[in-house]
Amino acid sequence: MENVWQGLKEVLRLRIPEGSYRVWIAPLTYGGVDDDTIIIHCPNQFFVSWVQEHYLPTLKEALIQEGHAWKIRLSPAEIVKEAARDQLHLPNFAPSEVPRPKFCERFTFNEFVVGDSNRYAFSACWATANGGDNHNNVIYLHSEAGLGKSHLIQAVGQKILKETPDTRLRYLTANDFTTQVVRSIKNGQMEAFVSRYQKDCDVLLLEEVHSFAGRERTQAELALALDPLMDEGKTIIFTGSQLPRQIHSVNDQLRSRLASGLITSINPPDLSTRKKIIERKAKNHGICLKEEIIDFLAQHLKGDVRRIEGAVIGLVTKSSLLRQPVDMDLAREVVKDLVGEPEAITVVDIRKMICRHFQLSRDEICSKSRKRSIAQPRQVGMYLARRYTESSLEAIGREFSRDHATVLHSVNRIKQQMNESVKLRHQIEFLINQLEKQQWQS
Repeated sequence: MENVWQGLKEVLRLRIPEGSYRVWIAPLTYGGVDDDTIIIHCPNQFFVSWVQEHYLPTLKEALIQEGHAWKIRLSPAEIVKEAARDQLHLPNFAPSEVPRPKFCERFTFNEFVVGDSNRYAFSACWATANGGDNHNNVIYLHSEAGLGKSHLIQAVGQKILKETPDTRLRYLTANDFTTQVVRSIKNGQMEAFVSRYQKDCDVLLLEEVHSFAGRERTQAELALALDPLMDEGKTIIFTGSQLPRQIHSVNDQLRSRLASGLITSINPPDLSTRKKIIERKAKNHGICLKEEIIDFLAQHLKGDVRRIEGAVIGLVTKSSLLRQPVDMDLAREVVKDLVGEPEAITVVDIRKMICRHFQLSRDEICSKSRKRSIAQPRQVGMYLARRYTESSLEAIGREFSRDHATVLHSVNRIKQQMNESVKLRHQIEFLINQLEKQQWQS
């Protein structure tokens, strides 16, 4: 079956961009078979989530096309290794040794795009990783999903291990910790479990602590494990999608420990930061986007960074599969796939935009005035309405207080003037751009 998996990886290499393959598919390893299911190991839980969301459908499709009826299950490698340590005696493995955690290689400080929304969190993590005089021993990183808290906590871990490889560093999620507690209780190994954190740990990186809600025994064991680490000034970083005071069903002892250090929130990236992220992600996948495409994507892709990266990967993938350059049409398709169809533009929307741009009132734009400062904006409005709506000439005319013959004359007149005047053509291109932005943002 391992040959089947290797063949499947080669199929995927041809289907997705080389950069995406190298980052997300190459690190996956064969983990055996369970009944009719192939088990695939990922470096960590974050990897599992990302591959499951973005590549599992492609993996399943490729498996079917290769004539196999197997199912696929993704599993984080560190949990498998943890289970193996509990069940097997390894002759040359000292109990006090801490296995080196597997981080996502691209989650480094150099790859983190800093902006106003995350600057404080970045600075705090950077100081802690570099052991500065003003660094904080305990940090709580708070944000919604996909804003970079996993990136930062792993960047800290990678930096520390690079500078001091002998550091006994433990990196795991709340679910991993809970699994270890349950397994230790079941196997009667609680003493070894407690020692693992109280005596054999210099740095603890614990993700998704909001998941401890309702798990009373796990909360109690974690609180006991944290006390000696905090007393000795060891580095501890938590991540959570809720602030400590907002996590329900957590006892006061654990809540006070989670909130005992520096609490910093990461907010959704602003426009300028989104542009930097898009440009960086695109370069990482081997493409250089035009400024207008970066601006378009940044305008319409708001929220978490994963969504932005998904858009860039989508651009690269479509460009590769369709064998066409990355242009605005392709960018619009990708954005539409992520955020849905844009709102339909109406004649009223166009008339209001024209009034704003040329600083005219509704009465002026609909008046009988033939002054050039009013007549030409009116004609431009009717031209755009004809181009961007499915409204009839009569319907367009009603919104500008004109008959259908006047609308048709205005449309033809603007077309002619655009061929004669570069200035007018650029002005209308600007208005079209504004109209499209308004359409996607509605």
